[in-house]
This record gives sequence, C-alpha cells and structure tokens, in this order.
Amino acid sequence: MPTLLRVLAVLVVALGVLLAAAAGWQLATDEHFREVAEAYARHPDHALFQGEYWVAAARHYGQIVAVVGGLLGGLSLGAVMFALAELVADRRRRG
Repeated sequence: MPTLLRVLAVLVVALGVLLAAAAGWQLATDEHFREVAEAYARHPDHALFQGEYWVAAARHYGQIVAVVGGLLGGLSLGAVMFALAELVADRRRRG
C-alpha cells in the first residue's frame, strides 16, 4: 500500500506540474489577449471592444488560475499522499 501511494503521489505531482507548465506556456504566448487589451485601452467606452476584452480576459485569467492551481494542487496533494504513505509504512513497521 505505501508503494502504491508513493507512485500515485509522483503521478499527481507530475500531472500538476505538467498542467501548470502547459497553462504557463499558453499564457506566455497569448498574443490575442494583448491585442484585445490594447484595443480596449484605446476605446474603453466602446461596447464591442469591452465585450471582446471580457471574453479574452476570462480565458487569460483562467490560465493564470490553472498555473497556480496546477502547481499548488499537484504539490499539495502529492505531499499529502507522500505523508500518508509514510504513515502507513510506519504503522506497518510498528506492527
């Protein structure tokens, strides 16, 4: 059981880091948001620019949440699973 928990912990950490890396890569190369934000900055009162900005901003900020959530979630859940594996192993050693 402890070995299985360790394997799952490694998978969870790897998945979280990969998710964060992929979202970070998309975030860094998001030219559409930059263009829409610049257009919205030039015409802040125009409804079409404002609507397009909010759609692009929702995707952009969602990617930021994916980066933070992937890192924090993957590392936190992985650490909890590693700790649980150690507790199970210690319980088995003590008998």
